[in-house]
Amino acid sequence: MLGRILKLIAINLGLLVAGLLAVELIFGGWFSRDPIDRLNIARSSAVQIDAAGVYPGGAPFTYRRDAWGFRGRGVAPPAIDILTVGGSTTNQLYLPDDATWQAVLARGLARLGKPAVIANSGIDGQSTVGHLFNFESWFPYVPGLKPRIVLVYVGINDAMIGVNATDSLAFSSGFKWFRHNSALFRLSHTVMGALEARRTNLSHTALDFARAKWTDTPNTADNRQARSVADPAAYAERLNQLTDRIRAMGAQPVFVTQTRGDYRIRDGKVWGMVRDDDELNGVDNWRLLAEFNAVTLAVCAKREATCLDLAGELAFADGDFYDHVHNTPAGAVKIGDWLAERLARLL
Repeated sequence: MLGRILKLIAINLGLLVAGLLAVELIFGGWFSRDPIDRLNIARSSAVQIDAAGVYPGGAPFTYRRDAWGFRGRGVAPPAIDILTVGGSTTNQLYLPDDATWQAVLARGLARLGKPAVIANSGIDGQSTVGHLFNFESWFPYVPGLKPRIVLVYVGINDAMIGVNATDSLAFSSGFKWFRHNSALFRLSHTVMGALEARRTNLSHTALDFARAKWTDTPNTADNRQARSVADPAAYAERLNQLTDRIRAMGAQPVFVTQTRGDYRIRDGKVWGMVRDDDELNGVDNWRLLAEFNAVTLAVCAKREATCLDLAGELAFADGDFYDHVHNTPAGAVKIGDWLAERLARLL
């Protein structure tokens, strides 16, 4: 009896291993000569996104990424003037191509007599750890990519997810080889990232702001209690490395501070949204993000890079966010127009 059970277990394990090997051989990058194939980036893809119910006027549309992994229908890499780098607030998954702040920015620059081709490399969930990785394993393999400006829109993911490693390149070469090629590793990384985004309220979820409760009192004593894994010093080091890598590709680094939709500043006082399913309220989140925005500004000043303080200068209103951090088309218009006025001077 025991022998039969062991034999059955061995057969099932064998089938499982065979199935996993088949998945790796079909979907992994083991035999591809294109380095970008080893990244977890959709290419030459088109999927349907339904924004109905996410924000007023939302409707189904086609979300595309081009042959090089950039969002949209695609342009010739040598024509790209501005490369935008960031997480989900750069990608803007639930906004159609012509409603993203990059599209608004392009129209604004053209209106100001400074036309520019803009590429969107935003990846949901990426922090500066992932952005650094892109400068090693993605951008160098896009033929002819030589942007004049690399705009880095960061802060939220580093503050909330709190990656402490300087970057993912510190692993051994053997582990990097496995990670780059393994389809199952990329899948597990994507799932874990999605779960972490949901845990920290960074996933795309429509909120009813009209029924929200607000408070001016944080739930935590300080930022380390709010997010003990968030490391401003490590974030500063990654910004320094990003500055180096952007300049190494012959581009000008432009860092942009970020804001959120779950807090409001009224008469000098911060009011935050109360969430029953999160230990942090909007005041906690504002305080934590403000710390990381201050780091961004400090690194910019020290490295003589261009820093645009969107968080400190651009006011948002009801209807500009559909959840804690993601903008509606109305919010994207504000960002794109604001950026256009400032980037026109650099172009």
